[in-house]
Amino acid sequence: MKKFLVIIMAMLFIAAGCASSGESKAKDDEETENVSGEKANEETNEETKEKTDSEESDQPEEDTEQDSTEEVDLQTLLEQIEMSAAVNPETEKVTFDFSLKNNGEKDVNLHFSSGQQYEIIVKNAKGEEVYRYSEGKSFTQAVVSEEIKPSKELTFTSSWNYDQDGERVQPGTYSAEVTVLPMKMNGQTIEAKPFQVEKAFEIPSENQAFRNVKVEGENGQYTVSGEARVFEGSFMYNVEDGHQVIVMDTPVQVSEGAPGWGEFEFTVEIAEDQLPTSGTLTLMLYEISAKDGSVTNQKFVKLETFN
Repeated sequence: MKKFLVIIMAMLFIAAGCASSGESKAKDDEETENVSGEKANEETNEETKEKTDSEESDQPEEDTEQDSTEEVDLQTLLEQIEMSAAVNPETEKVTFDFSLKNNGEKDVNLHFSSGQQYEIIVKNAKGEEVYRYSEGKSFTQAVVSEEIKPSKELTFTSSWNYDQDGERVQPGTYSAEVTVLPMKMNGQTIEAKPFQVEKAFEIPSENQAFRNVKVEGENGQYTVSGEARVFEGSFMYNVEDGHQVIVMDTPVQVSEGAPGWGEFEFTVEIAEDQLPTSGTLTLMLYEISAKDGSVTNQKFVKLETFN
């Protein structure tokens, strides 16, 4: 019996030990699971943070790449536009003819901030400004748009009568800076002045006998007016077409003789069958020298061009 009790007690101790070991293992497993869960959460949070940082760092690069693309597009457009300019001085005025030609394969749309589409600045040999196209002018403030098709041109013409503050500038060498002023091209803002040309030219001496000559009319019927400073208030004219004289030498009397400037107006009539089929009718005004009868102070005026 005593031996039986000893066996029973030994079995109870063994059972108690197993229970304690199970609880300890369960506790260890629970702690391990919690630790693993916390580590997984930390790794997930870190991955999310790294992804967010990566996206944020990538965003400025995309903006930069987009800006770069726009800049290249504008530069390409600018390179396909060719500006040319010609300065044509005459006795009484200088004419500025200039244009923008589209050498590309796509349409180009120019947007101007106002009615002023260009500027012309003329300077003398000393670099002093003697003329500015926009001075004293008013322009509409509405945006103006011009389209240039491929291989086509946008042309401009302007003139200046050599006047500065009511007096004619001195003859000599001058420079003209011609600038076309679009603010946008195909919707992209233009910061600089890419369409600018500078040309040198000579202003001639004033004609001593004729000035402010104007011609009105067409098809053989013309009215010519102007001012003349001629001896005894008389001068001559004729008309030719480059091959023959059509209107023979004809005298004209002005309102007063030299040294004053006298006004004149006369008509030129040419029969239809005498008009050229192609070429230019040119009027020549001139004086006859009182000394030797030679032709002096010639001035050539275009009446009309036929094509």
